[in-house]
Amino acid sequence: MRNLYLVRHGHVDFPGGIRRCIGWTDLPLDERGREQARELGRYFQHVTGQGTEVFASPLARAVETARILAGEGRPVCVEEGLKELNMGEWENIPMDRLKKTLESWPDTGESREEGLARIKEALGRILARTQGDVICVAHAGINSCLLADMAGMPLEVSRSLPQPYGGFNRILVGEDGQMEAAETGVMPGEAPDDRECRRIWDHYQTPEPVRRHCQAVCRQAQAIGEKLAKAGKKVNLPVILSGALLHDVARTQENHPAKGAAILLREGYPRVAEVIRHHHDLVCPGSLESGDHLPFLWLESAVVYLADKEVSGDQPVTLERRFEESRKRCMEAENREEALEAHRRRYTEAKNIERLLQKEIDGG
Repeated sequence: MRNLYLVRHGHVDFPGGIRRCIGWTDLPLDERGREQARELGRYFQHVTGQGTEVFASPLARAVETARILAGEGRPVCVEEGLKELNMGEWENIPMDRLKKTLESWPDTGESREEGLARIKEALGRILARTQGDVICVAHAGINSCLLADMAGMPLEVSRSLPQPYGGFNRILVGEDGQMEAAETGVMPGEAPDDRECRRIWDHYQTPEPVRRHCQAVCRQAQAIGEKLAKAGKKVNLPVILSGALLHDVARTQENHPAKGAAILLREGYPRVAEVIRHHHDLVCPGSLESGDHLPFLWLESAVVYLADKEVSGDQPVTLERRFEESRKRCMEAENREEALEAHRRRYTEAKNIERLLQKEIDGG
């Protein structure tokens, strides 16, 4: 099996900072986009080595991304078929002026079917002339058409697939040329750094009081995570810290854990998305009451879950105090009995998580 890495170019330097719908409009990267390209280069140097051939769409944002990630001394081959879809009457229109839905499409633009045929032909040419892994830098729209087709999805909903700036898709290519997506819309790093977390806050308009709460939860989670690491447990601190900073990114929305997880999937961080998905209710395999250990893959989620329960507002509190505060609200709820039952369940779950994490810290 060969790996075909289908990359989306880095972030674009939109004039005036106004995000626009661009297909064939030729714009360069901004500094954030160039840093994303450098991060891609570091990642691919580690997983593919210097000999992997690099191809790019002819548009400037893709060529610049490809040249930065390829590094000195490695050529970039331009492939016309990797070009983005032509967006017709939508071309270069500010995004906030387009009243589009998931399935809508410009009347005069290149159709998704035309784009799919074009990128298939281009990748066929690239694979025929190369051996081993290849890297192709293209665009969100054209990439999504290929990925939807491979997944058996209608092309009309291809835009639902995550394709973050500076992210990639890993596609397995068999000897017969058949392709299967192994990873879709992921970033080269498992977790966003502090600056990227703040950008995500800004983009999704997370209120300031919620940000202060998240920062307090992050401090609490860091303390727990460092104790686990000191005890010899294998924990991913960057995932813990970013999960804590972003766990309430969608706090103002209904079912905010699921909405927050969807945001992080869209941003290309599936592992952080899972931490956020479970920060309110940690649904863990097996019985927490009778279990001796937390499953390995749930450690990061458990740390953020407990840290969130040990903070009220932006101040650390005991579990007992935090749940006493929430119990008062349950007593005043219209569905009082149902609310109290959920409260008892969550308190029991939190105490079990506290016990199991302490056992891990103590070397159990």
